Amino acid sequence: MKSYATELYHTQAIDHFSPTPPTPSTYQQRYFVNTTYYSPTNGTIFFYFGNEANVELYLNATGLMWENAPSFNAMIVFAEHRYYGLSSPFGSDMMDNLSYLTVEQALADYVDLVGMIKSSYACPPDTPVVGFGGSYGGMLATWGRLAYPGVFDGVVAASAPVVTFEGMEPMVEPGETYAEGVTYDVTEKAGVEGECEGNLREAFEGLKMTEMDGGDIVEGLRLCEDKVDLDTIGWDATNWVNEALSYMSMGNFPYPSSYILNGAGLLPPFPVREACKSLAVDLTGDGMEWLEGLRGFADVYYNYTGDKECFELQAPVNEESLIVNTLWNYQYCTQIFQIFGQSPNSLDMFWDAPWDGDAVAANCLETYGVPSSRLHFAEVYGSPSDWKANSSNIFWSQGEYDPWRGGGVQEDLSDTLRAVVIGEAAHHLDLFFGRDDDTEEVKEARRMEVEEMW
Repeated sequence: MKSYATELYHTQAIDHFSPTPPTPSTYQQRYFVNTTYYSPTNGTIFFYFGNEANVELYLNATGLMWENAPSFNAMIVFAEHRYYGLSSPFGSDMMDNLSYLTVEQALADYVDLVGMIKSSYACPPDTPVVGFGGSYGGMLATWGRLAYPGVFDGVVAASAPVVTFEGMEPMVEPGETYAEGVTYDVTEKAGVEGECEGNLREAFEGLKMTEMDGGDIVEGLRLCEDKVDLDTIGWDATNWVNEALSYMSMGNFPYPSSYILNGAGLLPPFPVREACKSLAVDLTGDGMEWLEGLRGFADVYYNYTGDKECFELQAPVNEESLIVNTLWNYQYCTQIFQIFGQSPNSLDMFWDAPWDGDAVAANCLETYGVPSSRLHFAEVYGSPSDWKANSSNIFWSQGEYDPWRGGGVQEDLSDTLRAVVIGEAAHHLDLFFGRDDDTEEVKEARRMEVEEMW
């Protein structure tokens, strides 16, 4: 879709809120616009809340906007989030100046951009603006509607874990926010056959690799020997497999997709099911066969190119993901302080690691030198009960296979605060382009979303 949209830049204030701006005081925010279907007499603006990646990833993936723009006479706008992609405050010194990487600064960017676009294209003042966002973008869309209801008339927020924060009423159970969702994806309920869950439980709940010989792990997982720390190899290998599972769970789409790989490669259809084929039989009785099964499992994610001769446990899946992860870790530690926790039980196959917000905050402070704003989102934007009383025109969607499902709104809060859980769907699949082989549940979710836009 990039070729059908015009790439533009808008001068944004680096700090929208302080009377003493930094030096430099502005940066160039990238955005894309398509006006093919727009009518100034009865048109709409479809606005994508760019999240933690190059905005072209969403531009090329968010078919819900492109496919419905004609019937809404909609102008299509994709806004890039500050610090990501090519929207770089402070240029080459960006990584040394992260204090302006906040949700509030990003939302202020989007508000300013909407105002500029309405002025530049001579849009009538009452032109509706419908927001879209997936994952963190869906969180931004939610908060954008809550904070700026006069700018964003309604939003579709897909796979947005907006209730995963301390101080929310009621507070989500830590395990439900992610660990239970990941576990669900390797069970029969998610279409996996065989002993995959049992083999992975040995790795996670049993922590078997932390007790194994380092040389065996190197051989069994086919690791690059010069990149291995034998003192930590057991934990490193466990987390390596866990990361592959985590990302494949989010990208557990029914067809090949590059989305989870930040557009840099393809994962196969239902990658978790594909990976689990290497663990289909019980391998826990033979350490080497079990390790080789884990290698085959992780290979689906880390070796998507098919040309890796060995694996580095500490290496990101690709360079695009490394940059994103670095910036996101800062955002998590300083502001987006989401609850994570796990404990081995019938719904969770991981080692016992209950949520300890104090310990996480202490580690974040040591890493970045900035206190974690732990209650920020509950205090600034409220809880679902507040939204029910004070807001409207938000549609949340969750995918059955998305591990973030437990951290999102799953039931209607009111007639205009709607929610749906989509069977056999992963991370914001409903925002993608429609396909002939889409399930009826995906088609129905999109129909509901479009109906709410009217």
